[in-house]
Formats: sequence, structure tokens, C-alpha cells
Amino acid sequence: MSTVFAVFLAGMFALAALTKLRDLKGTRAGFVNLGLPMPDVLVWAVPVVELAVAIMLLVAPGWGGVAAFALLLAFTVVLVTTITSGRLVPCRCFGGLSDEPVSWVQVARNGWLLVIAAVASLEDALGRPPLAQLVVAVMFLGVGMISIGWADRRLRVEA
Repeated sequence: MSTVFAVFLAGMFALAALTKLRDLKGTRAGFVNLGLPMPDVLVWAVPVVELAVAIMLLVAPGWGGVAAFALLLAFTVVLVTTITSGRLVPCRCFGGLSDEPVSWVQVARNGWLLVIAAVASLEDALGRPPLAQLVVAVMFLGVGMISIGWADRRLRVEA
């Protein structure tokens, strides 16, 4: 199961990094809207760190899982700080793929990803998981994505 989670997270971090790099202007604006310091540095540093974590998850999944957990925790702190400040700013967590405002849905998603990162950190090296672990991991990922999508749609309807 750890192997599946490490590969999933690697893909997610690579996607997040590449979408940010594809739209540097929008990424910088996102960092400014979030009130983060040094947006000109972060516009490059965040995607580079995300790519490094993605590679770590594939090369040394245990340490990659730890790095993913730390990065996700930092992102979650930014999200919670933004929400509690009352500011309505786009998340831009995956670059320009979404301009939805930061909400508790992203915090819930990050909580789910933190669990995945914690499990991925238990893996020493990527290997072929037994079928039962693969099925359980895929089911966990699927249920998580469906649940977060459902919560997102429900919050939009109520807003």
C-alpha cells in the first residue's frame, strides 16, 4: 500500500509543480493573494521543492513521504491562516487548474494527503505491492477523491 501511495503522491506533486511552472505569472499572483512573503522567490522555489519531493518519493519513498508530509503540513497552515483571515482568494494549489477560493475542502484534501504521506513514509523502496494491498490502496484513493469532490460540490451549492 505504501508503494501505491508514494507513486500517487509523486504524480500529484509533479502535476502541482508543472502547472505552477506553466503559469508563473498566475502562480506569483496566487502567492501575493495569499499574503506570502517573497513571491518572486516562491514562484520558483515552491515548484522546484515539489518536483524534488516527487523524485524523492520515487527514489527514497520513506524520506520522500516525510518530506511530502512536511510540505503538505506547511501548505495546510497557509490554507487555514487564509481561511481564518476571512480573505477569499483562489487556491491555485495546482497552478491554473482551478481558481476556486481557498476553503475547508482544500484543508480536508490536505488532511487526506497527510495520511497518504504518512503511510508512504513507511516504505523503504518501491516494489510491486501484493494484489490485496493494491486493491485497498486504490479503494482508499478513490473514496478519498470522491468524498472531497462531493464536499466541494456541496459547499458550492450552499454558497
